[in-house]
Amino acid sequence: LLSHVRRDRATRRTMKFGQLFAATTASMAPNVREQFLDYKLLKQVLKTLPENKGDVKPATAGEVHAGERAFVQALSNELKKFNEFFMNREEEIVMKEGHLQQLFDQNEERIASALSAGVYDDACLAGDTGICQKFANFHGELVLLEHWTNLNYAALVKILKKHDKRSSLALRSPFLVNVLQQPFYSTEVLTAMIGRAEERFRAIEHRIREFLGEHVPRAELGTSPQVQLRVSSDGSEISDDDDDAYSIEHTKAALNCWQGLDKSEALQNPLGTPHDVQ
Repeated sequence: LLSHVRRDRATRRTMKFGQLFAATTASMAPNVREQFLDYKLLKQVLKTLPENKGDVKPATAGEVHAGERAFVQALSNELKKFNEFFMNREEEIVMKEGHLQQLFDQNEERIASALSAGVYDDACLAGDTGICQKFANFHGELVLLEHWTNLNYAALVKILKKHDKRSSLALRSPFLVNVLQQPFYSTEVLTAMIGRAEERFRAIEHRIREFLGEHVPRAELGTSPQVQLRVSSDGSEISDDDDDAYSIEHTKAALNCWQGLDKSEALQNPLGTPHDVQ
């Protein structure tokens, strides 16, 4: 068993981005896997294209192969899927943040009343601990959604790079200019919510540590690593080579978040089903 695990790790170290992405998403539950780029399908469509024998032409060139139209349609379908999922999920998490803010405000009122009487008792601790856990779980959900955006964008860049190597039409730059304007890539609201969730968590955690004593270790938010993908200024490139170590290692880190879907409340419910707001 140990030798099998070692072989698996060695294999993953030599995988390129697309192989790692496809292999990892293939092992996910269907309802999670379907929210990621269908990399396997797009690679199959690419194989129907005639290999480029000459100079690359602009994507606006007149006659195009049927495979090109199929590839563009498949990409468009993926973008539509991403946008629908992200906009629905963003609406849900905005509502959830509002609910958590109400709980936070109510808890702060109770704590303020207790402290005005010179008391911070077990009931106060229980209230702080409960709301702190809710913000920790919420933060985990937000970070997972941020990773989802980064990973799908990275996969789009990679599959378009493969397309432009094979085809006589250059799609990557014009397509990615469009992608940068899509709702799923507009994460300003999400980023702000991540910051607010951490701020609330840290404020409550500080109060808990004051009550329990400074010897209590500082808590770490979430179970997922912070992943920053390197993207060029025009959005068309992530790294200089398909097997660039930085890109692969950080892709592994983000994909590992999704491999652990059964390890926490936030990871059990990455798609935000209604029951997760109590």
